[in-house]
Amino acid sequence: MGWAEALLPYRASDDPQGFLGAALLAQDQTLFRLAATWPRVKKVLPPPPGPGEEIDLEKVWEQTRVDFDDWAGLAQVNCLAAISGFQVLKANGVVFPDGSLSHQAEAVLKRKAASAFMTATGIKGKDLK
Repeated sequence: MGWAEALLPYRASDDPQGFLGAALLAQDQTLFRLAATWPRVKKVLPPPPGPGEEIDLEKVWEQTRVDFDDWAGLAQVNCLAAISGFQVLKANGVVFPDGSLSHQAEAVLKRKAASAFMTATGIKGKDLK
């Protein structure tokens, strides 16, 4: 079993905490940038769990190493903002060690990115029909 399969129950969870984390993304530009770039950040993960093996997400996080300098560069924020933003995103179940995001966070990112694109290009919703 790989990390994508092992973390699927966490990513797909409808825990109210996940909605809070997604709401934070919608309101905070730094968190939005950090979440948007999270999948491309350099990370070192522990070996994936074996088939049927239970995982403890906190223990996985403890064994995961994140390149905060890389992340800060990708998100165009300072390194301290990446470190403090990571704590918020992790605690609110927005980001996961394998580089994935909660399904609520993905929805917010897609919607906000589409809205920004439409605004920048002058496309209106009615033009898409």
